[in-house]
Amino acid sequence: MYEDQTKGRTEELKGQAQEAAGRFTEDNDLRREGKARQAAGKVQANYGETVDSMREATVKNPISALAIAGGVGVFLGLILGRR
Repeated sequence: MYEDQTKGRTEELKGQAQEAAGRFTEDNDLRREGKARQAAGKVQANYGETVDSMREATVKNPISALAIAGGVGVFLGLILGRR
């Protein structure tokens, strides 16, 4: 359930370690790779949190979720039907 969050946080930590190693060895490429890994980890962790919160909201309010999904389907049908 929290797989994306865990992977994202792990990548963030790896990126922090990589950036610190780059600072210690004065390797700018390694520092940049570490910062990029941190950013990717944050994105993945936030994605996991969003998916989990949407899943919880759907379980708590299934009628609302179905109504929203139906509305989106009708909207997309109208847009794609015009072409």
